[in-house]
Amino acid sequence: MTHSHIIKNILFDVDGTLLDSKKDIANAQLHTLHQFGVDSFKAEDLYPLIGKSLFEIFSVLLPPHLHDRIPDAGVIYRTHYRAHVFDHTMLFPGVHETIQRLHQQGINLATATTKSTETTERVLKHFGIAGYFCHILGTDNTPLKPDPYLIDTVVTQQGWKYDETLMVGDTDKDIDLGKNAGVLTCAVSYGSMSRAQLVALEPDWIIDSIGELLTIVESNPRGTQPSVSLST
Repeated sequence: MTHSHIIKNILFDVDGTLLDSKKDIANAQLHTLHQFGVDSFKAEDLYPLIGKSLFEIFSVLLPPHLHDRIPDAGVIYRTHYRAHVFDHTMLFPGVHETIQRLHQQGINLATATTKSTETTERVLKHFGIAGYFCHILGTDNTPLKPDPYLIDTVVTQQGWKYDETLMVGDTDKDIDLGKNAGVLTCAVSYGSMSRAQLVALEPDWIIDSIGELLTIVESNPRGTQPSVSLST
């Protein structure tokens, strides 16, 4: 498979792709579970759930007899997380430089994240990269990944072409989101899934650091990248 179009637009997942936020997210989940008397998990147990919706997460973590309290758990989680969102969270290495460089090269940048739009804007502003994005979109009572809603919304409102657009993320939901929307896909191996798990998803690219996006964009003027390009 070769790509026949230049990449002009990139959509990013946020947690696990741009932000190393897993500790603050897990701590908020642990705090929430504690309110319901559930103390059997450690932070590391929760990392694989990052990127899923709060309903999915608490359906797994809360015992069945408390599933009617999942909406309450969501409220507790959001309140705690928003108060502690910057306790440990940081950009992954190279994110600021890469986002800036892509913007300077005229690549259109946007987000497609399970985070709320409000929180996404807040964290991107905090780390000084919000201004590089032409569209910051999160999940606000809208269809969840991998439903193509997020990408369809951005592509339509921005007037982009699907075959010139790349979705970058660290989970199966991100890659499936991109495929469902009909855009190119790139998985990052430093997030919540192993390389073997990512290979099985068959994204168009797998990268080990965010800076490798520059190589993909710069070396793809006529769409000659292979189906999966793995770093050595």
